[in-house]
Amino acid sequence: MSGERNTRGESQITTDTDTIRNWGETHEVVPVRYEEGGETRMAFVRESDVETHHDRLDWTEFETGMDEHDMVAVRHDDTDEMEIVDRNEVVGHAAITDEDVEERLLEGETVRSEFTERSVVERTIVEEVTVESEVTDREMIESDTVDAELISREVEDCEVTNVDMTDTGIEALNTFGTGTRSEVACDVEVTVDEAWTVTKENVERVTIDSRIVETDVEETDTLESDTIRETVDLEGVERTVLQGELVDSKHAADRAIEHGHVESRFRDDDTIETHLIRSQVIEEDVSIRRMVSGEVRDAETLSSETISHMAVESDIVEPAEYDRDLAIEREAAGMDERATTAETVEADETMTAGEASIPSEDDEGKTVVNASGDEIGMVAAVDDGRMYVDPHPSITDRIRTALGWTDHDDEDTYPVENDHIARIEEDEVVLGVDRQG
Repeated sequence: MSGERNTRGESQITTDTDTIRNWGETHEVVPVRYEEGGETRMAFVRESDVETHHDRLDWTEFETGMDEHDMVAVRHDDTDEMEIVDRNEVVGHAAITDEDVEERLLEGETVRSEFTERSVVERTIVEEVTVESEVTDREMIESDTVDAELISREVEDCEVTNVDMTDTGIEALNTFGTGTRSEVACDVEVTVDEAWTVTKENVERVTIDSRIVETDVEETDTLESDTIRETVDLEGVERTVLQGELVDSKHAADRAIEHGHVESRFRDDDTIETHLIRSQVIEEDVSIRRMVSGEVRDAETLSSETISHMAVESDIVEPAEYDRDLAIEREAAGMDERATTAETVEADETMTAGEASIPSEDDEGKTVVNASGDEIGMVAAVDDGRMYVDPHPSITDRIRTALGWTDHDDEDTYPVENDHIARIEEDEVVLGVDRQG
């Protein structure tokens, strides 16, 4: 069904602010401003019909806007509709002279004019629209790292440079023992590979362009007029766009549209431009390679091994020069030997450590040997727990010195201190001195 309609009726035209405000209060409408086709437009709408793309104006702002854009208010008597139109457009329709309308409007009068408006009506019922959408712009507003978890850390390479080569001389001998600690300065560079899981919260402004590429028309009842803009449900397009990869669920899309968080408009080329701000929690796997460097000074000797042994000088020296040192070493060696003997005896349930080194009369006549098994003499007597030995003529002066026998008055028998006795066995007494004393 189609047709051409001629309408003829009276309308009131005015720029008087008091009159316009009175019309608005009478018809319960409010002034709004919005953008369409790249132009700023104004209109009267009911309070309940104010949409997200409308900028609600108070009457003072409305009056200023009318003056800036050279517009007038028109009220149609037959429908009680009100509209804000360009002054030149009204003059073109009014059935009075241009000069008369201009002069009366400038003076703030309300012009009552009978005019003829010719319009062709078109009504198209669209059952389905195919829309192609793409993200055309993304602007990061804010990005915060909210969590980070270390997954792995591996040493890829280690390089030691600038090792301290200072010669510490004989002082270094103190560091040869296993477990000893010392200072050896050097620079260390370690390459480390790390794997992390990082959680970020990103807030970005997204612009989406949607183009209608196909419409499935159920019914057309017109000749011409309404453009594609009147046949498309912007909210439907917004829902279709949001339910792609922009939000997680239909509920999230409906909530965003309901609260006015999405703004859409037609551009001059009939492209639907949608703006929104999206918040996303992103989990990223991150690989990092680090160079860890620093100075190391603390050193611990793990092991010490003689690689080669070679005599670089040899000589025979006077024994007396070393008698005192040798006596101290022999005494220390005897103490170590006695300690070992004591441990052995302690393991034997039939004998205690004290019994193994304290002589008795039962030991008289036993052979006395050194730690090396060489015969030193024979036990001549035991008096009050002290052993006296008849020395073998072949014993060395060093052994005599170690046992304190160099200046004794009685040359037949010599006393042996108990701490020189390593152990007393069934047929012999073993001293804690060796062939060298």
